[in-house]
Amino acid sequence: MTAYIVSILFILIGTASTATSSPKLANVSTLMDLAAAFDLVDLDDDGVLEYADDRDSFVRADTNGDGELSQAEMDGDSVYGNMTSVTVNVYDFNGDGKVTVADYDLGYFEVGREYGNDVALGEYVEYFISKTESEESGITVKAFVTARRNFLVMDIDDNLKVSEKEFRSEFRVADYDKNGNLTPKEFSGFRPIRDVNVTAYCNNGNVGCPVEKFLVMFNDADTNNDKYLTMTEYLTKFGELTANT
Repeated sequence: MTAYIVSILFILIGTASTATSSPKLANVSTLMDLAAAFDLVDLDDDGVLEYADDRDSFVRADTNGDGELSQAEMDGDSVYGNMTSVTVNVYDFNGDGKVTVADYDLGYFEVGREYGNDVALGEYVEYFISKTESEESGITVKAFVTARRNFLVMDIDDNLKVSEKEFRSEFRVADYDKNGNLTPKEFSGFRPIRDVNVTAYCNNGNVGCPVEKFLVMFNDADTNNDKYLTMTEYLTKFGELTANT
């Protein structure tokens, strides 16, 4: 019982210290891997992990049915095997040297503290990033979640790519007065770079910026020049332009 209470205190202390420190940076590929793992665990595809998702993922990974997860079982699992940061120590919430349902229960209710014990994507990713060293460059979890959501909204045909046409369409939506330019007020409605100062990317920002100014950024992000942005291309370019705080 004492060890259990001590474990809880360590978790709470760690949570408090994380809240006061600068957000960690992670590279896009790591964040994408974690988001893919989240999607696999989110069995009902509702965008949050409920308790049933959590328990089902444990049962799936526990291939020998002994009620514990070994490192080998984690490495061979369809979700955890793709997450290089996942070890038994990461999931051993109560510190007894093994991963059991008790750890899953404790971890689930700790990680899901913001959404009434349902775990949102940002919470899920933030937890695993908190267990790794901060990268020298990259984006924060908050920027990743926001930029990822922006990408999915812009991806009108749901093919996991944003075409130049869809990018232009986003510009037209932001261009309220339909004069072909974004004024500073309209600029805040343009999802890819709504969080940055307009004058940083448009010398004539006080008057308005034409779509051609922003297509330069699209083309810079389009590393294979196919007139489409994959999510990785989009996040690599526009993720760092999304609010990082």
